[in-house]
Amino acid sequence: MTAIPTDRPLPTRFFEDLKIGENFHSRWYSASQRELIEFSLKYDRQYFHTDPEKAKKSPFGEIIASGAYTFAIWNMLNLEINGDIAWIAGMGFENFIFPNPLRPSVSFKAESILLEKRISKSNPQRGVVTHQYSLTTELALTIFSCICPSLVHVR
Repeated sequence: MTAIPTDRPLPTRFFEDLKIGENFHSRWYSASQRELIEFSLKYDRQYFHTDPEKAKKSPFGEIIASGAYTFAIWNMLNLEINGDIAWIAGMGFENFIFPNPLRPSVSFKAESILLEKRISKSNPQRGVVTHQYSLTTELALTIFSCICPSLVHVR
């Protein structure tokens, strides 16, 4: 049985506290080639994620991160900037894209922008919020982007 982490603060931002247009950025993050390969050896064994020599002959010219890895790291960074929200659940993803590959040792950060919010029509104790999420490199290349509607607790 896994212990529930106790080092995270309790949610402090509820539906009423969220402001349309609020924009948050995470810290910069960079993953080594070894980290990308180790993840892919376990979860996504395509050659351009796991074999540096074969990856040189791929359309990418080198090892790139698995989309699953990219999404997992986005989630980690996003929780650092939005983990104080009183989330109920995500409702899915729209326009879920990886327009550029995540390459080893490239610095990137997560960004969130609150696009819209409303009270749920089916349950007024819930709010529906929609965020635009992205991962962007120091050279302003977007490596991941999506729109995500989610449910949030109302006070």
